[in-house]
Formats: sequence, structure tokens, C-alpha cells
Amino acid sequence: MKRIKNIPLILCMTLLTISCSSDTQDGDPNYLVGDMMVVEVTENVMMYFLDHGDGTVSLTYDQRNPMHITSDNKYALKDYVGEVTIPSTITFQGKTYQVTGVTECAFMNNTSLVKVNVPASVSSIGKMAFFNCSALEEANIPDGITRIPDYCFSGCKALKRVEMPSRLTGFGTDAFKSCTKMVEFTIPEGITELSESMFSGYSQLVSVSLPDGLKTIGDMCFRGCSKLVRAEIPASVERIGAKAFYGCSYLAEVRIPEGISQLPDSCFYGCSRLTTLILPESLTTIGRDCFRSCTGMTELTLPNGITTLKPLAFNGCSKLLSVTIPESMTALGDSVFNNCSGMLTVFLPETLQTLGIGTFNGCKAMVEVTLPESVTSIGEGCFCSVDAKTGLSNWKNLTINVRSNVPPVLEGSISNATNRRRIVVPRGYREVYETAPYWNEFFEMMETNYK
Repeated sequence: MKRIKNIPLILCMTLLTISCSSDTQDGDPNYLVGDMMVVEVTENVMMYFLDHGDGTVSLTYDQRNPMHITSDNKYALKDYVGEVTIPSTITFQGKTYQVTGVTECAFMNNTSLVKVNVPASVSSIGKMAFFNCSALEEANIPDGITRIPDYCFSGCKALKRVEMPSRLTGFGTDAFKSCTKMVEFTIPEGITELSESMFSGYSQLVSVSLPDGLKTIGDMCFRGCSKLVRAEIPASVERIGAKAFYGCSYLAEVRIPEGISQLPDSCFYGCSRLTTLILPESLTTIGRDCFRSCTGMTELTLPNGITTLKPLAFNGCSKLLSVTIPESMTALGDSVFNNCSGMLTVFLPETLQTLGIGTFNGCKAMVEVTLPESVTSIGEGCFCSVDAKTGLSNWKNLTINVRSNVPPVLEGSISNATNRRRIVVPRGYREVYETAPYWNEFFEMMETNYK
């Protein structure tokens, strides 16, 4: 008798029986064999069923010998091969039974199952029913199923298509984890929540249809769906989780519905083909790294009610040309527009008081910026930039217009240029700036009458 890495086989069989037992077992170790029916459904195709005692049965695996040990010491249930059609009724010893369920682990670790047809009579599917069926490409879930249980299709790496029931209301934990060959997925009406990491790593997923009534898109839900082109977010959505669309590099358009007040950290990080971004008036906060490396974005319109842009929110948006900051903003966080190397202009409101460390660091194409009279503090390296090829600062092209009679407090040198020019201050206040800490580093200042 084979053993698995010093674990006795009898112990392993006990462990599997405990974790993948029928709901009707009630702890009786003899129930599984004593009430199991072996039926030849078609020529040379044997199936195994558990008797519920009420004229109904559930499809299961051969529980007389549930363990099959492969050459690499893994469990595998090999009883079902190729395309399998589960019958809606069976006849056993002259009596007809209706097939109403599929037990836990019924097909678990099967490497030969390619397609499964589940009849409409089935109203119950157990957790891990198709767990790690690595060759399974297609399956259907009948309308009698209202919830896909925990780990049901987890590890089905070849799965491309699942026909979903119209009455579905929820998905269990990791129900479709690692189904990386899935190309399209339709979420039925009635689903209100997509769980954490539900589609994470689905590198072949092109399109997903989200239903009206959906309220929550969980953390990392579509993380790494690098070919996802379309994911229209319904108006009913109230929460989008952190890293929900992280790395969706083919996603071209995002429309955030009204009612969303916060976009969390790294939500659209790395969506490099994103060109259209529509933000709602209800939005108040954009999280850290939220749109980082969205290198296809050329325009940005921030809603009038936004109050917080967290650090690095638009870091690396290298094709972003112009940004207008609304009057609802009083501060810009550290490195918010860091390495937006194509940015030419930025329009800052009269309400703005603080610019963070490195806010516009690396914006080497910027030619002019006006600091409103309301700005009182500017972080170190706010306008720091060095051309990677020449090693020269962008300050030879940049003009900063400072409108305040009182020099804003500089937390350090705001540029790395050795020859700082084109600082325009209010007429009559040049001497004040020349004696102020860090402002006195500028070799040449001009004065003007600001209106």
C-alpha cells in the first residue's frame, strides 16, 4: 500500500472523508459505502450516487475507494473522463431516483474531465465539487443553484466558459480562483457583491458583464486581468476595493458612477491604455497610487467636490498634458504628479495652501506654473527634475509665478537646478524673497504687478 511522505494512507483517507463528506453523512463512517449506488448510466460509464432516503440522490465519486494516488503523490479522483453528462434520473434495483445534487469534492483533482453537463434537476452543489479539475474547459450551473459554493471551480486552469444560473445570488470564497483561461464572464442579475480577488490573475479575460444592482467590487477583484478591455461599472456600485483593477493594462475607459466618494489605493494602478476617465461629482478622495502609471491618460478633469489627492495618485502618468485643480482642494499630497513627464501646465486654485514634497517632481516638460496667493507652504523637491539623458534640470524652461507678498515657507530646496531662473514675484517684494530661507538660492528674480 502506498504512503504519502510518511503519512499513513488510512489517515489521509480519514482526512479527506472529514473535509469532503456528504451533508447527509452525520458522522456515520459506514454511511458513505452502505448508501452508495453504482450505476452504469451509459455503456461502460459508471457513476456513483448517494441515496438521500427520500427518492433523490446526489452524484459523488467512488467512495469505496476515494483515494487515487498519482506518481507525484497527489490525490486524484479519476472516475470521470472527457465529457460527462449527469442524468436527471437513475434507476437502481428497479427503483427510479431523481438526481438533485452534486456532493462536495465530487470531481476533485480530476485531470481527465473536459466538459460537464449538469441537469436542471440539480439544486445543490457542494464545495470543492470541481476543485482543481485542471482539464475542465466548460460547465453549466442549472437555475436551481442560487450560490456557487466555496472553491467550487478553484484551480480549473483550462476553464473557458461557465453558463451561470439566472437565480444566482452569491459566490463562495475563491469559487473561481485561478481560472486563468476564462475569456468572458457574465455576472447574473441578483449578484450584489464580487468578493476579494475573485478574478485576480485572469490574464485571458477580455470582457466581464456586471449587473445592475451590484453594490461592491472587492479588493483585488480584477487584479492582473491584463487583457480586460471592457468592465462597465453599474450605477448601483457603492464601493470599489483597493487594487480592484490593478494591472488591467488593456482597460481603455473607466466611468465611476455617482455616489462613489472614495477611490482606494492602487485601484487603477498600471492601466496603461486608459484614455477616458470620467469621475463623479460625489468623489472626494483619490487614494495613493490610484492611477499610477496610467501612461495613456492625456486629460484629467477633477470633480468640484474633491478634497484629497493622496501621495503618488497620478505618479508616472507620462502623457498627461494639463490638469486643473478645483477650488475644493486646499492641499496636494507628496509626489501626486511625480514623473508626469509630459505635463505642460497645471492650474492651481486660490484655495490651495500646501504643495507636498515632490508634488511635481519629474514634470520636465512644464513651462509655467502660477502659485496663488493662498499657498503658504511648499515641500522639498516640489519642482525637482533632471533629464535622464542630459542630466540637466528642467528649470531652464520653467517659469514660476509667485503671487503672495509673503514668501511661502519652503521645507527645503524645491529644485535641483544649479542656475535657478524665471521666478516672478510681486513688485516691491523682491528683496523679501531674496532674504527668505531657500528662496535666496535663486540667482535671478523678476518682479511684476499681479492683478
